[in-house]
Amino acid sequence: MKSIPLRWLIITPFVLLALIAGVLMYFVSTVTISNIANNVGEQYIKEVENRIDDRVGDFIAPLSDILEINRDAFTNKPELLNNLTPIATRFYEQATPFEHMTFISVATADGRYLASARDPIGKIQHNIAANFINKPFTMEGFNYHPKKSIGAKIETDPAFSYDPRGRPFYLDALKAQTITWSDIHPYYGRPTLGIGLSVPIYDVNGKVLGVTATSVALIELDDYLESLELVDNAYIFLAEENGALIATSSKDALYNITEGTYTRLNLNNHPDPLFKMASQHFKKGSYHLNLDGEAYLYRVSNIQLKYGKTWLIGVLIPSSYHEGILTEYTQTTIFITLSLFACIAIIGSAIAWYIGKPIQQLNKAANDKKVESILLLPQPMSRIREICSLNQGLHAMAENLLDILQHLEQKVSERTSYLQDENENLLESSLTDELTTLYNRRGFNLVFEKAFKSAQNKAHSLTFVLGDIDYFKRINDDYGHTLGDCALVAVAANLKKHTRAAKDIVARYGGEEFALVFLNMETEQVLERLNNIQQEFSTIPVFENQHITMSFGLADLKEHPNASAEALIEIADKRLYKAKNSGRNKIVS
Repeated sequence: MKSIPLRWLIITPFVLLALIAGVLMYFVSTVTISNIANNVGEQYIKEVENRIDDRVGDFIAPLSDILEINRDAFTNKPELLNNLTPIATRFYEQATPFEHMTFISVATADGRYLASARDPIGKIQHNIAANFINKPFTMEGFNYHPKKSIGAKIETDPAFSYDPRGRPFYLDALKAQTITWSDIHPYYGRPTLGIGLSVPIYDVNGKVLGVTATSVALIELDDYLESLELVDNAYIFLAEENGALIATSSKDALYNITEGTYTRLNLNNHPDPLFKMASQHFKKGSYHLNLDGEAYLYRVSNIQLKYGKTWLIGVLIPSSYHEGILTEYTQTTIFITLSLFACIAIIGSAIAWYIGKPIQQLNKAANDKKVESILLLPQPMSRIREICSLNQGLHAMAENLLDILQHLEQKVSERTSYLQDENENLLESSLTDELTTLYNRRGFNLVFEKAFKSAQNKAHSLTFVLGDIDYFKRINDDYGHTLGDCALVAVAANLKKHTRAAKDIVARYGGEEFALVFLNMETEQVLERLNNIQQEFSTIPVFENQHITMSFGLADLKEHPNASAEALIEIADKRLYKAKNSGRNKIVS
């Protein structure tokens, strides 16, 4: 079938000129109106961005100001760190004016820690937290006393072992060697996020004296975005550069809680489909989005915080807001354009039908979101050469796309399977001690918490044992760390040999300390197993005819039915201490 050029269908110069004039008039008017409307929307968004930028700057400024002041004070007067108690007043007075300042702290190189801390929702006055008052490395809460700085102990606050030198804020500061930001994190049990700054303290010789840090709850930013009076159906969000949300104008939570695990919401997994669509455009600039027929003007801009931190502001407003401002003018322009085209309706209708029918078929197939719909179009489908060429091009493109999609699905499936295997391996390695293959401290905490709750709920017996290798430092000093590691492996094997693999828990608790948990076993049976462990140490050397001994502290849940898991561990720790001080190679229960 012979094809004909599209231009042959232009019947008369009059029709051509009228059509061109009408199209140009409509196009120019539409573009002009669209540009004006977009400028109105852009200006509105910029005003909102400036307000948010100013608010964020004012909100974050005290965090860095206080940190720099304290760093300079401790650097210039390092003797202040010799006695931390008076510093409590300094921290308390610094934090009090700022409602959402959650803590100001200092941790010394020898492990002492002091902080002025407050509940992140900001409705409770600051208290003092310290780990050196009654017992070294034991964190306790105290009331603030205006004269003594540190007042009475808060009995309702639990005491726990705490060495700040292993905490992320301390390690991150030493690694950065300058002021550094902490990761934004949810506060446990509180509907808000928090962020902090930390910085190392050096003396004049460059020696590390400690780390000072500050932290602030971000609930004020979330409340501020919610309080902004915006046009209807408008949204605002603050996010990190990876899309993790900091605050939004909606009342949705900023994180999910699954089995006690806090997971922050990201734009790309937000329940609101508009936020999820916005996650596809994260570079600075303006975009046009369409959701369920509703058009939005979307703009992303940066907030540059001190010390290299960048946040993003996203503002989405419905296009109907700024387009509605010029509705009357738009309607007039459309009326004039339609009137012009009405004059050539009779002639144009015939041409439109002849050209439009195959184009409608192409359009329907292209928007059907199915590659097969394009492949089902007739060949050829029109006498117009350009339409035939377009149909053939779409047909060829659809065949190529179908082939690509089939290969892509296979690659995605293979990649997903690989990532699942990698995630499982990473999880296992994070919970296991590399040397002994026992649970490490983190893995032990997870399984012990479950076992402890189960024993309480079902009224089963549970015995916690804390063991320590006697004089282990001598082994490392006399024989080296390699043989010391051999001793640790031998101890792990002996402990596993005398415990039940399916029921009991064995873990390397730290250094030369090991933890054992016996479930549904009487105390006499536990003691018998511990005696067998000691007997095997006395008969079988761990290396080169070298024997070792171990001391054990035992705590039974039946003996202390109301004790918490932490309290049970503390009881066992005290009894281990007693065993070590009474001659070692002992079992104290």
